[in-house]
Amino acid sequence: MQNGSTARARARRAVSMYGLAAVLSAATTMATAQGIPDVPRNRTLISQGWDFYNQVPSIDNFNPYAGVLLHMRNNLHYTVYESLFYTNHNTNERIPWLATGMETSDDFMTVTVNLREGVKWSDGEAFDADDVVYSLNMLKAESPGMLFSSAIDEWVESAEAVDPLTVTITLKKPGPRWAQDTLATGQASRFVVVPEHIWADTDASEFANFDLEAGLPVGTGPYRLVASNSSALTFDRRESWWAVETGFVEEMPKVERIVYVPGTQEAMPQLFASNQIDMGRSIQPGAYEAIRFQNPALVSWNEEGPVWGAPDGCTYALRFNNQVTPFDDANLRRAINYAIDRDQIVNLAYEGSVLKAMMPLSSYSGMLEYVDKIAESVDLEALDNPSVEKVAEHMEAGGYVKGDNGMWANADGSPLQLELAVAQGDPIGPVLSQQFKQAGFDALFKVMQLTAKNEAYIAGNYQMDVGPHCGALYDPWQTLEHFHSKYSAPAGESIKNNRAPTRYENPELDALLDQMEALQPSPDDPEYMELVRQAAEIFVSELPEISLAEELHTLVFNSTYWTGYPNAEDPYIAPYLPWAGFELVILNLEPTQ
Repeated sequence: MQNGSTARARARRAVSMYGLAAVLSAATTMATAQGIPDVPRNRTLISQGWDFYNQVPSIDNFNPYAGVLLHMRNNLHYTVYESLFYTNHNTNERIPWLATGMETSDDFMTVTVNLREGVKWSDGEAFDADDVVYSLNMLKAESPGMLFSSAIDEWVESAEAVDPLTVTITLKKPGPRWAQDTLATGQASRFVVVPEHIWADTDASEFANFDLEAGLPVGTGPYRLVASNSSALTFDRRESWWAVETGFVEEMPKVERIVYVPGTQEAMPQLFASNQIDMGRSIQPGAYEAIRFQNPALVSWNEEGPVWGAPDGCTYALRFNNQVTPFDDANLRRAINYAIDRDQIVNLAYEGSVLKAMMPLSSYSGMLEYVDKIAESVDLEALDNPSVEKVAEHMEAGGYVKGDNGMWANADGSPLQLELAVAQGDPIGPVLSQQFKQAGFDALFKVMQLTAKNEAYIAGNYQMDVGPHCGALYDPWQTLEHFHSKYSAPAGESIKNNRAPTRYENPELDALLDQMEALQPSPDDPEYMELVRQAAEIFVSELPEISLAEELHTLVFNSTYWTGYPNAEDPYIAPYLPWAGFELVILNLEPTQ
Protein backbone atom coordinates (compact mmCIF):
# COMPACT_ATOMS: atom_id res chain seq x y z
CA MET A 1 0.00 0.00 0.00
CA GLN A 2 1.11 3.56 -0.67
CA ASN A 3 1.35 6.16 2.10
CA GLY A 4 1.53 9.92 1.70
CA SER A 5 5.30 10.23 1.77
CA THR A 6 5.66 7.46 -0.81
CA ALA A 7 3.14 9.16 -3.08
CA ARG A 8 4.92 12.48 -2.79
CA ALA A 9 8.30 10.89 -3.47
CA ARG A 10 6.97 9.09 -6.52
CA ALA A 11 5.35 12.27 -7.79
CA ARG A 12 8.64 14.18 -7.51
CA ARG A 13 10.39 11.47 -9.51
CA ALA A 14 7.58 11.11 -12.04
CA VAL A 15 8.15 11.75 -15.70
CA SER A 16 5.62 11.84 -18.48
CA MET A 17 4.72 8.44 -19.90
CA TYR A 18 4.86 9.98 -23.32
CA GLY A 19 5.97 13.24 -24.89
CA LEU A 20 2.81 15.33 -24.65
CA ALA A 21 4.58 18.31 -26.15
CA ALA A 22 5.26 16.16 -29.18
CA VAL A 23 1.64 15.06 -29.22
CA LEU A 24 0.41 18.65 -29.23
CA SER A 25 2.94 19.57 -31.89
CA ALA A 26 1.71 16.71 -34.06
CA ALA A 27 -1.90 17.74 -33.49
CA THR A 28 -1.07 21.33 -34.44
CA THR A 29 0.81 20.16 -37.53
CA MET A 30 -2.16 18.07 -38.62
CA ALA A 31 -4.57 20.96 -37.97
CA THR A 32 -2.34 23.34 -39.93
CA ALA A 33 -2.12 20.86 -42.81
CA GLN A 34 -5.91 20.87 -42.90
CA GLY A 35 -6.01 24.64 -43.16
CA ILE A 36 -6.79 25.31 -39.51
CA PRO A 37 -5.03 28.35 -38.01
CA ASP A 38 -2.55 28.13 -35.17
CA VAL A 39 -3.82 28.99 -31.69
CA PRO A 40 -1.33 30.01 -28.99
CA ARG A 41 -1.02 27.93 -25.82
CA ASN A 42 -2.43 30.72 -23.68
CA ARG A 43 -5.70 30.58 -25.63
CA THR A 44 -5.78 26.77 -25.68
CA LEU A 45 -7.31 24.58 -22.99
CA ILE A 46 -5.83 21.08 -22.76
CA SER A 47 -7.98 18.36 -21.24
CA GLN A 48 -7.08 14.78 -20.40
CA GLY A 49 -10.79 14.02 -20.11
CA TRP A 50 -11.61 11.63 -17.29
CA ASP A 51 -10.87 8.05 -18.30
CA PHE A 52 -7.34 6.72 -18.61
CA TYR A 53 -6.18 5.81 -22.11
CA ASN A 54 -2.82 5.41 -23.83
CA GLN A 55 -4.33 6.78 -27.02
CA VAL A 56 -7.64 8.24 -28.20
CA PRO A 57 -10.06 5.30 -27.88
CA SER A 58 -11.96 6.03 -31.11
CA ILE A 59 -10.85 8.51 -33.75
CA ASP A 60 -13.70 7.97 -36.21
CA ASN A 61 -16.81 7.34 -34.08
CA PHE A 62 -18.49 10.31 -32.39
CA ASN A 63 -21.92 8.77 -31.89
CA PRO A 64 -22.88 10.09 -28.42
CA TYR A 65 -24.60 6.80 -27.61
CA ALA A 66 -21.74 4.55 -28.73
CA GLY A 67 -20.37 3.81 -25.26
CA VAL A 68 -20.11 5.23 -21.78
CA LEU A 69 -16.31 5.43 -21.79
CA LEU A 70 -15.98 7.16 -25.16
CA HIS A 71 -16.20 10.79 -26.20
CA MET A 72 -19.52 11.84 -24.67
CA ARG A 73 -17.94 11.42 -21.25
CA ASN A 74 -14.50 12.82 -22.01
CA ASN A 75 -14.89 15.74 -24.44
CA LEU A 76 -18.08 16.07 -26.52
CA HIS A 77 -20.34 17.27 -23.71
CA TYR A 78 -18.42 20.53 -23.13
CA THR A 79 -17.54 21.20 -26.75
CA VAL A 80 -20.06 20.00 -29.36
CA TYR A 81 -23.18 18.95 -27.45
CA GLU A 82 -25.34 20.69 -24.88
CA SER A 83 -28.14 19.54 -22.59
CA LEU A 84 -31.71 20.68 -22.15
CA PHE A 85 -30.92 21.53 -18.53
CA TYR A 86 -27.93 21.47 -16.23
CA THR A 87 -28.00 21.06 -12.45
CA ASN A 88 -25.73 22.57 -9.83
CA HIS A 89 -25.62 19.54 -7.56
CA ASN A 90 -23.96 21.59 -4.82
CA THR A 91 -27.25 23.45 -4.36
CA ASN A 92 -29.67 21.15 -6.26
CA GLU A 93 -30.50 24.12 -8.50
CA ARG A 94 -31.71 23.36 -12.03
CA ILE A 95 -30.23 25.54 -14.77
CA PRO A 96 -32.32 25.82 -17.98
CA TRP A 97 -30.23 25.67 -21.15
CA LEU A 98 -31.56 24.39 -24.48
CA ALA A 99 -34.95 24.36 -22.72
CA THR A 100 -36.48 27.12 -20.63
CA GLY A 101 -38.55 24.96 -18.32
CA MET A 102 -40.43 21.72 -17.78
CA GLU A 103 -43.46 20.62 -15.82
CA THR A 104 -44.59 17.22 -14.60
CA SER A 105 -48.33 16.51 -14.29
CA ASP A 106 -49.93 15.87 -10.90
CA ASP A 107 -50.12 12.13 -11.62
CA PHE A 108 -46.44 12.09 -12.67
CA MET A 109 -47.39 10.53 -16.01
CA THR A 110 -46.75 13.47 -18.36
CA VAL A 111 -43.80 15.82 -18.76
CA THR A 112 -44.06 19.02 -20.79
CA VAL A 113 -40.76 20.55 -21.95
CA ASN A 114 -40.52 24.11 -23.26
CA LEU A 115 -37.58 24.69 -25.59
CA ARG A 116 -35.60 27.90 -25.94
CA GLU A 117 -36.36 29.99 -29.00
CA GLY A 118 -33.49 30.70 -31.39
CA VAL A 119 -31.34 27.65 -30.68
CA LYS A 120 -29.52 26.43 -33.80
CA TRP A 121 -27.44 23.45 -34.74
CA SER A 122 -23.89 24.15 -35.85
CA ASP A 123 -24.95 23.73 -39.50
CA GLY A 124 -27.50 26.55 -39.14
CA GLU A 125 -30.64 24.39 -38.92
CA ALA A 126 -33.13 25.22 -36.18
CA PHE A 127 -33.14 23.11 -33.04
CA ASP A 128 -36.78 22.25 -32.30
CA ALA A 129 -39.26 19.83 -30.78
CA ASP A 130 -38.94 17.40 -33.67
CA ASP A 131 -35.30 16.82 -32.73
CA VAL A 132 -36.24 15.95 -29.15
CA VAL A 133 -39.05 13.63 -30.25
CA TYR A 134 -36.81 11.92 -32.80
CA SER A 135 -34.05 11.36 -30.23
CA LEU A 136 -36.44 9.75 -27.73
CA ASN A 137 -38.08 7.54 -30.35
CA MET A 138 -34.73 6.53 -31.80
CA LEU A 139 -33.50 5.34 -28.41
CA LYS A 140 -36.74 3.45 -27.77
CA ALA A 141 -36.39 1.68 -31.10
CA GLU A 142 -32.75 0.79 -30.46
CA SER A 143 -33.23 -0.60 -26.94
CA PRO A 144 -31.24 -2.27 -25.46
CA GLY A 145 -28.38 -1.94 -27.95
CA MET A 146 -27.46 1.71 -27.52
CA LEU A 147 -26.26 3.51 -24.44
CA PHE A 148 -29.17 4.94 -22.40
CA SER A 149 -31.73 3.26 -24.68
CA SER A 150 -32.96 0.77 -22.05
CA ALA A 151 -33.72 3.58 -19.60
CA ILE A 152 -35.69 5.53 -22.21
CA ASP A 153 -37.59 2.43 -23.32
CA GLU A 154 -38.42 1.54 -19.72
CA TRP A 155 -40.01 4.90 -19.04
CA VAL A 156 -41.19 6.62 -22.22
CA GLU A 157 -44.51 5.60 -23.75
CA SER A 158 -44.57 8.32 -26.37
CA ALA A 159 -43.27 11.78 -27.25
CA GLU A 160 -45.15 14.44 -29.23
CA ALA A 161 -44.15 17.79 -30.70
CA VAL A 162 -47.06 20.03 -29.73
CA ASP A 163 -45.45 22.92 -31.57
CA PRO A 164 -41.86 23.75 -32.58
CA LEU A 165 -40.93 24.72 -29.01
CA THR A 166 -43.09 22.34 -26.93
CA VAL A 167 -42.66 18.62 -26.34
CA THR A 168 -45.07 16.41 -24.41
CA ILE A 169 -43.64 13.16 -23.08
CA THR A 170 -46.01 10.46 -21.82
CA LEU A 171 -44.51 7.99 -19.39
CA LYS A 172 -45.30 4.31 -18.93
CA LYS A 173 -45.52 4.66 -15.16
CA PRO A 174 -45.57 7.49 -12.62
CA GLY A 175 -42.20 9.22 -12.61
CA PRO A 176 -41.90 12.03 -10.05
CA ARG A 177 -38.10 12.14 -10.58
CA TRP A 178 -37.95 11.16 -14.24
CA ALA A 179 -37.72 14.64 -15.76
CA GLN A 180 -34.99 15.82 -13.39
CA ASP A 181 -32.97 12.62 -13.52
CA THR A 182 -33.20 12.13 -17.29
CA LEU A 183 -33.28 15.63 -18.74
CA ALA A 184 -31.25 17.62 -16.21
CA THR A 185 -28.78 15.21 -14.60
CA GLY A 186 -25.96 14.32 -16.97
CA GLN A 187 -23.35 12.07 -15.45
CA ALA A 188 -21.66 8.99 -16.91
CA SER A 189 -24.50 8.42 -19.36
CA ARG A 190 -27.03 11.04 -20.34
CA PHE A 191 -29.78 12.05 -22.71
CA VAL A 192 -28.46 14.23 -25.52
CA VAL A 193 -30.63 15.47 -28.36
CA VAL A 194 -29.31 14.69 -31.85
CA PRO A 195 -30.31 16.51 -35.08
CA GLU A 196 -33.17 14.71 -36.80
CA HIS A 197 -32.28 16.16 -40.21
CA ILE A 198 -28.95 14.32 -40.09
CA TRP A 199 -29.78 11.16 -38.16
CA ALA A 200 -33.20 10.24 -39.56
CA ASP A 201 -31.84 8.56 -42.69
CA THR A 202 -29.13 6.58 -40.87
CA ASP A 203 -28.93 3.32 -38.96
CA ALA A 204 -28.49 5.05 -35.59
CA SER A 205 -26.70 2.16 -33.90
CA GLU A 206 -24.11 2.02 -36.70
CA PHE A 207 -23.86 5.75 -37.42
CA ALA A 208 -20.31 6.96 -36.70
CA ASN A 209 -21.33 10.64 -36.76
CA PHE A 210 -17.93 11.61 -38.13
CA ASP A 211 -17.10 13.59 -41.27
CA LEU A 212 -15.02 16.71 -40.71
CA GLU A 213 -15.56 18.04 -44.23
CA ALA A 214 -19.32 17.71 -43.77
CA GLY A 215 -19.13 19.34 -40.34
CA LEU A 216 -19.93 16.18 -38.35
CA PRO A 217 -20.50 15.82 -35.52
CA VAL A 218 -23.20 18.52 -35.61
CA GLY A 219 -24.20 19.91 -32.22
CA THR A 220 -25.45 23.10 -30.62
CA GLY A 221 -22.31 23.79 -28.56
CA PRO A 222 -19.78 26.58 -29.16
CA TYR A 223 -17.04 24.29 -30.51
CA ARG A 224 -16.55 22.07 -33.56
CA LEU A 225 -14.26 19.11 -34.05
CA VAL A 226 -11.49 20.05 -36.51
CA ALA A 227 -8.93 17.24 -36.15
CA SER A 228 -8.93 13.67 -34.91
CA ASN A 229 -6.05 11.24 -34.59
CA SER A 230 -4.84 8.62 -32.12
CA SER A 231 -2.88 11.24 -30.16
CA ALA A 232 -5.40 14.04 -29.76
CA LEU A 233 -8.76 15.54 -30.66
CA THR A 234 -8.88 19.24 -31.50
CA PHE A 235 -11.98 21.38 -31.07
CA ASP A 236 -12.01 25.00 -32.25
CA ARG A 237 -14.38 27.77 -31.21
CA ARG A 238 -17.06 28.38 -33.82
CA GLU A 239 -17.44 31.78 -35.47
CA SER A 240 -20.97 32.10 -34.13
CA TRP A 241 -23.12 30.39 -31.54
CA TRP A 242 -26.87 30.55 -30.93
CA ALA A 243 -26.42 31.53 -27.25
CA VAL A 244 -24.62 34.76 -28.18
CA GLU A 245 -26.88 35.45 -31.16
CA THR A 246 -29.98 35.30 -28.94
CA GLY A 247 -28.42 37.23 -26.05
CA PHE A 248 -28.70 34.25 -23.70
CA VAL A 249 -24.91 34.42 -23.20
CA GLU A 250 -23.09 37.75 -23.40
CA GLU A 251 -20.03 36.66 -25.38
CA MET A 252 -18.24 33.73 -26.93
CA PRO A 253 -16.05 31.64 -24.59
CA LYS A 254 -12.54 32.98 -24.14
CA VAL A 255 -11.07 29.55 -24.84
CA GLU A 256 -10.33 29.46 -28.57
CA ARG A 257 -9.20 25.85 -28.82
CA ILE A 258 -9.78 22.75 -26.69
CA VAL A 259 -7.43 19.82 -27.15
CA TYR A 260 -8.33 16.44 -25.70
CA VAL A 261 -5.28 14.24 -25.08
CA PRO A 262 -5.43 10.75 -23.56
CA GLY A 263 -3.39 10.13 -20.44
CA THR A 264 -2.48 7.31 -18.10
CA GLN A 265 -2.87 7.35 -14.35
CA GLU A 266 0.89 7.18 -13.83
CA ALA A 267 1.50 10.19 -16.06
CA MET A 268 -1.09 12.53 -14.55
CA PRO A 269 0.91 14.19 -11.73
CA GLN A 270 3.77 15.23 -13.98
CA LEU A 271 1.44 16.36 -16.76
CA PHE A 272 -0.10 18.81 -14.32
CA ALA A 273 3.21 19.80 -12.76
CA SER A 274 4.76 20.63 -16.13
CA ASN A 275 1.77 22.59 -17.51
CA GLN A 276 1.12 19.99 -20.18
CA ILE A 277 -2.57 19.74 -19.25
CA ASP A 278 -5.03 22.15 -17.65
CA MET A 279 -7.63 19.71 -16.40
CA GLY A 280 -8.35 16.01 -16.21
CA ARG A 281 -8.85 13.07 -13.89
CA SER A 282 -8.26 13.45 -10.17
CA ILE A 283 -5.01 12.24 -8.61
CA GLN A 284 -4.01 10.94 -5.21
CA PRO A 285 -3.77 13.63 -2.50
CA GLY A 286 -0.12 12.92 -1.73
CA ALA A 287 0.79 13.37 -5.37
CA TYR A 288 -1.20 16.62 -5.51
CA GLU A 289 0.54 17.99 -2.44
CA ALA A 290 3.91 17.16 -4.02
CA ILE A 291 3.34 18.69 -7.43
CA ARG A 292 2.01 21.93 -5.94
CA PHE A 293 5.62 22.68 -5.01
CA GLN A 294 6.61 22.25 -8.66
CA ASN A 295 3.63 24.19 -10.00
CA PRO A 296 2.06 26.64 -7.50
CA ALA A 297 -0.64 27.47 -10.09
CA LEU A 298 -2.41 24.16 -9.42
CA VAL A 299 -5.67 24.45 -7.49
CA SER A 300 -8.34 22.08 -6.19
CA TRP A 301 -11.88 22.37 -4.76
CA ASN A 302 -10.68 23.22 -1.26
CA GLU A 303 -7.75 25.50 -0.53
CA GLU A 304 -6.48 23.23 2.24
CA GLY A 305 -6.36 19.49 2.80
CA PRO A 306 -6.37 16.72 3.60
CA VAL A 307 -9.95 16.72 2.28
CA TRP A 308 -9.30 18.46 -1.02
CA GLY A 309 -12.30 17.23 -3.00
CA ALA A 310 -16.01 17.86 -3.43
CA PRO A 311 -18.92 15.39 -3.16
CA ASP A 312 -19.87 13.65 -6.37
CA GLY A 313 -22.90 11.57 -5.37
CA CYS A 314 -20.78 8.41 -5.08
CA THR A 315 -19.39 6.16 -2.40
CA TYR A 316 -16.58 3.64 -2.62
CA ALA A 317 -18.12 0.21 -2.19
CA LEU A 318 -17.18 -3.43 -1.88
CA ARG A 319 -19.69 -4.99 -4.25
CA PHE A 320 -20.69 -8.64 -4.05
CA ASN A 321 -22.07 -10.88 -6.76
CA ASN A 322 -25.00 -12.00 -4.63
CA GLN A 323 -25.88 -14.63 -7.21
CA VAL A 324 -22.82 -16.86 -6.72
CA THR A 325 -21.66 -19.01 -3.83
CA PRO A 326 -20.57 -18.08 -1.19
CA PHE A 327 -21.77 -14.49 -1.59
CA ASP A 328 -25.41 -15.55 -1.76
CA ASP A 329 -25.07 -16.01 2.03
CA ALA A 330 -25.80 -12.84 4.02
CA ASN A 331 -23.86 -14.27 6.98
CA LEU A 332 -20.66 -14.21 4.95
CA ARG A 333 -21.34 -10.67 3.75
CA ARG A 334 -21.93 -9.52 7.34
CA ALA A 335 -18.76 -11.23 8.50
CA ILE A 336 -16.73 -9.47 5.81
CA ASN A 337 -18.15 -6.12 6.95
CA TYR A 338 -16.74 -6.70 10.45
CA ALA A 339 -13.36 -7.56 8.96
CA ILE A 340 -13.17 -4.08 7.48
CA ASP A 341 -11.58 -1.11 9.25
CA ARG A 342 -12.90 2.00 7.49
CA ASP A 343 -10.52 4.28 9.41
CA GLN A 344 -7.57 2.41 7.92
CA ILE A 345 -9.08 2.70 4.44
CA VAL A 346 -9.54 6.45 4.84
CA ASN A 347 -6.08 7.05 6.30
CA LEU A 348 -3.95 4.52 4.41
CA ALA A 349 -5.67 4.25 1.03
CA TYR A 350 -6.79 7.89 0.72
CA GLU A 351 -4.43 9.70 3.09
CA GLY A 352 -7.31 11.18 5.09
CA SER A 353 -8.82 12.86 2.03
CA VAL A 354 -12.25 11.14 2.15
CA LEU A 355 -14.94 10.49 4.75
CA LYS A 356 -16.24 7.18 6.04
CA ALA A 357 -19.60 5.90 4.75
CA MET A 358 -21.92 3.16 5.97
CA MET A 359 -24.55 3.58 3.26
CA PRO A 360 -24.32 4.55 -0.44
CA LEU A 361 -25.40 8.13 0.27
CA SER A 362 -23.46 11.32 -0.49
CA SER A 363 -23.08 14.53 1.52
CA TYR A 364 -24.73 16.80 -1.04
CA SER A 365 -27.00 19.38 0.57
CA GLY A 366 -30.08 17.64 -0.81
CA MET A 367 -29.06 14.43 0.97
CA LEU A 368 -27.98 15.58 4.40
CA GLU A 369 -31.42 15.68 6.02
CA TYR A 370 -32.17 12.19 4.78
CA VAL A 371 -28.89 10.88 6.15
CA ASP A 372 -29.52 12.46 9.55
CA LYS A 373 -33.02 10.97 9.79
CA ILE A 374 -31.86 7.52 8.69
CA ALA A 375 -29.14 7.60 11.34
CA GLU A 376 -31.75 8.40 13.99
CA SER A 377 -33.67 5.17 13.34
CA VAL A 378 -31.08 2.80 11.84
CA ASP A 379 -27.91 1.98 13.77
CA LEU A 380 -25.40 2.79 11.03
CA GLU A 381 -22.53 3.15 13.48
CA ALA A 382 -22.84 -0.55 14.36
CA LEU A 383 -21.53 -1.35 10.89
CA ASP A 384 -18.38 0.66 11.53
CA ASN A 385 -17.06 -1.67 14.21
CA PRO A 386 -14.30 -4.03 13.07
CA SER A 387 -14.32 -7.07 15.32
CA VAL A 388 -12.84 -10.56 15.05
CA GLU A 389 -15.56 -11.71 17.44
CA LYS A 390 -18.28 -10.42 15.11
CA VAL A 391 -16.55 -12.04 12.15
CA ALA A 392 -16.57 -15.38 13.96
CA GLU A 393 -20.19 -14.95 15.08
CA HIS A 394 -21.50 -14.49 11.55
CA MET A 395 -19.18 -17.05 9.95
CA GLU A 396 -20.26 -19.70 12.44
CA ALA A 397 -23.91 -18.75 11.87
CA GLY A 398 -23.32 -19.49 8.20
CA GLY A 399 -21.84 -22.90 8.98
CA TYR A 400 -18.23 -22.01 8.23
CA VAL A 401 -15.36 -23.39 10.31
CA LYS A 402 -11.86 -22.20 11.05
CA GLY A 403 -9.05 -24.43 9.82
CA ASP A 404 -5.88 -25.36 11.66
CA ASN A 405 -4.10 -22.67 9.66
CA GLY A 406 -6.33 -19.99 11.17
CA MET A 407 -8.18 -19.37 7.91
CA TRP A 408 -11.92 -19.73 7.42
CA ALA A 409 -13.10 -22.84 5.57
CA ASN A 410 -16.35 -24.27 4.27
CA ALA A 411 -18.46 -26.51 6.52
CA ASP A 412 -16.79 -29.63 5.09
CA GLY A 413 -13.36 -28.25 5.81
CA SER A 414 -12.53 -27.41 2.20
CA PRO A 415 -10.73 -24.10 1.64
CA LEU A 416 -12.89 -20.98 1.40
CA GLN A 417 -11.18 -18.94 -1.30
CA LEU A 418 -12.42 -15.48 -2.19
CA GLU A 419 -11.46 -13.22 -5.08
CA LEU A 420 -11.30 -9.44 -4.89
CA ALA A 421 -11.18 -7.50 -8.18
CA VAL A 422 -9.80 -3.95 -8.19
CA ALA A 423 -8.84 -1.54 -10.94
CA GLN A 424 -5.21 -0.69 -11.62
CA GLY A 425 -4.07 2.02 -9.24
CA ASP A 426 -7.05 1.66 -6.88
CA PRO A 427 -5.56 2.27 -3.41
CA ILE A 428 -8.35 0.45 -1.54
CA GLY A 429 -7.40 -2.99 -2.84
CA PRO A 430 -4.13 -3.53 -0.92
CA VAL A 431 -5.69 -2.26 2.33
CA LEU A 432 -8.73 -4.53 2.04
CA SER A 433 -6.58 -7.48 1.08
CA GLN A 434 -4.53 -7.13 4.26
CA GLN A 435 -7.64 -6.68 6.41
CA PHE A 436 -9.20 -9.83 4.98
CA LYS A 437 -6.04 -11.80 5.69
CA GLN A 438 -5.96 -10.59 9.30
CA ALA A 439 -9.60 -11.68 9.73
CA GLY A 440 -8.86 -15.17 8.44
CA PHE A 441 -10.08 -14.85 4.87
CA ASP A 442 -8.05 -16.32 2.03
CA ALA A 443 -8.70 -13.61 -0.58
CA LEU A 444 -6.98 -13.40 -3.95
CA PHE A 445 -6.21 -9.79 -4.84
CA LYS A 446 -6.89 -9.47 -8.60
CA VAL A 447 -5.75 -6.24 -10.31
CA MET A 448 -7.47 -5.51 -13.63
CA GLN A 449 -7.61 -2.78 -16.24
CA LEU A 450 -10.69 -0.64 -15.68
CA THR A 451 -12.41 -1.62 -18.92
CA ALA A 452 -11.83 -5.33 -18.30
CA LYS A 453 -13.07 -5.03 -14.72
CA ASN A 454 -16.22 -3.23 -15.83
CA GLU A 455 -16.89 -5.88 -18.45
CA ALA A 456 -16.44 -8.60 -15.84
CA TYR A 457 -18.95 -7.23 -13.35
CA ILE A 458 -21.48 -6.41 -16.07
CA ALA A 459 -21.22 -10.02 -17.28
CA GLY A 460 -21.33 -11.37 -13.71
CA ASN A 461 -17.83 -12.85 -13.91
CA TYR A 462 -16.71 -11.70 -10.47
CA GLN A 463 -17.07 -12.46 -6.75
CA MET A 464 -16.09 -9.23 -5.00
CA ASP A 465 -15.37 -5.93 -6.73
CA VAL A 466 -14.23 -2.54 -5.46
CA GLY A 467 -15.63 0.50 -7.22
CA PRO A 468 -17.73 3.64 -6.91
CA HIS A 469 -21.48 3.42 -6.42
CA CYS A 470 -23.01 6.60 -7.80
CA GLY A 471 -26.53 7.97 -7.87
CA ALA A 472 -27.80 9.63 -4.69
CA LEU A 473 -27.78 13.35 -5.42
CA TYR A 474 -30.94 14.46 -3.61
CA ASP A 475 -32.85 11.27 -2.76
CA PRO A 476 -31.81 7.91 -1.17
CA TRP A 477 -33.91 6.02 -3.74
CA GLN A 478 -31.43 7.02 -6.44
CA THR A 479 -28.90 4.48 -5.15
CA LEU A 480 -31.10 2.11 -3.14
CA GLU A 481 -33.08 1.31 -6.29
CA HIS A 482 -29.96 -0.28 -7.76
CA PHE A 483 -30.67 -3.23 -5.45
CA HIS A 484 -34.06 -3.86 -7.08
CA SER A 485 -34.48 -7.35 -8.52
CA LYS A 486 -35.31 -5.89 -11.93
CA TYR A 487 -31.61 -5.14 -12.36
CA SER A 488 -30.57 -8.71 -11.71
CA ALA A 489 -30.03 -11.10 -14.62
CA PRO A 490 -29.85 -14.88 -15.01
CA ALA A 491 -26.42 -16.39 -14.54
CA GLY A 492 -24.46 -16.02 -17.73
CA GLU A 493 -26.38 -12.95 -18.90
CA SER A 494 -25.21 -9.35 -18.66
CA ILE A 495 -26.90 -6.76 -16.47
CA LYS A 496 -28.55 -3.77 -18.15
CA ASN A 497 -27.53 -1.12 -15.60
CA ASN A 498 -23.82 -0.82 -14.84
CA ARG A 499 -24.63 0.90 -11.53
CA ALA A 500 -26.45 -2.23 -10.36
CA PRO A 501 -23.93 -5.09 -10.55
CA THR A 502 -24.82 -6.93 -7.31
CA ARG A 503 -27.61 -9.13 -8.82
CA TYR A 504 -29.32 -8.90 -5.44
CA GLU A 505 -32.95 -10.06 -5.25
CA ASN A 506 -35.31 -9.35 -2.37
CA PRO A 507 -39.11 -9.11 -2.99
CA GLU A 508 -39.64 -7.18 0.25
CA LEU A 509 -37.14 -4.51 -0.80
CA ASP A 510 -38.60 -4.47 -4.32
CA ALA A 511 -42.03 -3.58 -2.92
CA LEU A 512 -40.60 -0.72 -0.86
CA LEU A 513 -38.61 0.65 -3.78
CA ASP A 514 -41.65 0.48 -6.06
CA GLN A 515 -43.64 2.54 -3.57
CA MET A 516 -40.82 5.05 -3.22
CA GLU A 517 -40.49 5.36 -6.99
CA ALA A 518 -44.12 6.47 -7.30
CA LEU A 519 -43.85 9.21 -4.64
CA GLN A 520 -42.41 12.70 -4.74
CA PRO A 521 -39.30 12.42 -2.54
CA SER A 522 -39.14 14.64 0.53
CA PRO A 523 -37.43 14.20 3.91
CA ASP A 524 -40.40 16.10 5.38
CA ASP A 525 -42.97 13.54 4.17
CA PRO A 526 -43.55 10.96 6.95
CA GLU A 527 -44.90 8.38 4.48
CA TYR A 528 -41.84 8.66 2.27
CA MET A 529 -39.39 8.67 5.18
CA GLU A 530 -40.96 5.49 6.58
CA LEU A 531 -40.30 3.74 3.28
CA VAL A 532 -36.74 5.08 3.30
CA ARG A 533 -36.24 3.78 6.84
CA GLN A 534 -37.50 0.30 6.01
CA ALA A 535 -35.36 0.09 2.88
CA ALA A 536 -32.31 1.27 4.83
CA GLU A 537 -32.91 -1.40 7.47
CA ILE A 538 -32.92 -4.12 4.82
CA PHE A 539 -29.72 -2.76 3.30
CA VAL A 540 -27.96 -2.65 6.68
CA SER A 541 -29.12 -6.15 7.56
CA GLU A 542 -28.51 -7.84 4.21
CA LEU A 543 -25.46 -5.87 2.99
CA PRO A 544 -25.72 -6.66 -0.74
CA GLU A 545 -22.69 -4.38 -0.89
CA ILE A 546 -20.57 -2.70 1.77
CA SER A 547 -20.14 1.07 1.71
CA LEU A 548 -16.60 2.08 2.66
CA ALA A 549 -16.12 5.83 2.18
CA GLU A 550 -17.56 8.78 0.33
CA GLU A 551 -15.82 9.44 -2.97
CA LEU A 552 -14.23 12.89 -2.76
CA HIS A 553 -11.87 13.21 -5.71
CA THR A 554 -8.77 15.35 -5.33
CA LEU A 555 -9.45 17.32 -8.47
CA VAL A 556 -6.71 19.38 -10.05
CA PHE A 557 -7.08 22.48 -12.21
CA ASN A 558 -4.17 24.39 -13.68
CA SER A 559 -4.48 28.16 -13.39
CA THR A 560 -1.26 28.90 -15.30
CA TYR A 561 -3.28 29.84 -18.38
CA TRP A 562 -6.89 29.89 -17.13
CA THR A 563 -8.80 30.94 -14.02
CA GLY A 564 -12.47 30.67 -13.07
CA TYR A 565 -12.68 27.01 -12.16
CA PRO A 566 -15.41 26.15 -9.60
CA ASN A 567 -14.33 25.70 -6.00
CA ALA A 568 -15.73 25.66 -2.48
CA GLU A 569 -15.76 29.47 -2.38
CA ASP A 570 -17.49 29.75 -5.76
CA PRO A 571 -19.51 26.51 -6.19
CA TYR A 572 -21.39 27.61 -9.32
CA ILE A 573 -21.40 24.03 -10.68
CA ALA A 574 -20.09 20.66 -9.59
CA PRO A 575 -16.42 20.48 -10.65
CA TYR A 576 -16.50 17.04 -12.27
CA LEU A 577 -15.28 17.00 -15.84
CA PRO A 578 -17.36 14.02 -17.11
CA TRP A 579 -20.66 15.63 -16.04
CA ALA A 580 -22.84 17.57 -18.45
CA GLY A 581 -22.68 20.84 -16.55
CA PHE A 582 -18.96 21.16 -17.23
CA GLU A 583 -19.80 23.37 -20.21
CA LEU A 584 -20.47 26.12 -17.66
CA VAL A 585 -16.87 25.79 -16.47
CA ILE A 586 -15.59 26.37 -20.00
CA LEU A 587 -17.76 29.45 -20.34
CA ASN A 588 -16.53 30.81 -17.00
CA LEU A 589 -12.81 30.58 -17.76
CA GLU A 590 -10.71 33.73 -18.14
CA PRO A 591 -7.18 33.84 -19.56
CA THR A 592 -4.43 34.68 -17.09
CA GLN A 593 -1.97 35.75 -19.81
